[in-house]
Amino acid sequence: MFHYVLANLLANNKDALGAIFLDGTGETVDLACADFSPHEMKVVGAYLGIYIRRFEKLLAGHALGELRVLHIEKRAIHIYVVPLPDGYSLALVQKHPALVAQARASLTEAVAQLSRELFS
Repeated sequence: MFHYVLANLLANNKDALGAIFLDGTGETVDLACADFSPHEMKVVGAYLGIYIRRFEKLLAGHALGELRVLHIEKRAIHIYVVPLPDGYSLALVQKHPALVAQARASLTEAVAQLSRELFS
């Protein structure tokens, strides 16, 4: 089920490099790769787990609400991460330049699909 959602996320986004479904520690539950290797995607996922935990701690410490989406833009890539219930998260890695609105819309749909299937 995870792989189907991840594969669709890649198919719906031009120049997508990979998609990762992560647990609360940043460990990869499942992934789909295009131009990145599974190892590269797992490394990205581990770092994303660290970033998510740090942002959530920062937000909670200052009563700023919850993390809704994390968008990291580097010279060569865009990384989008959306937290899910129970500490899980879904990430999309895309080449730069990216169609940000398209990526965020398809990521939102994938999050909704995973939420319906896993957390209802």
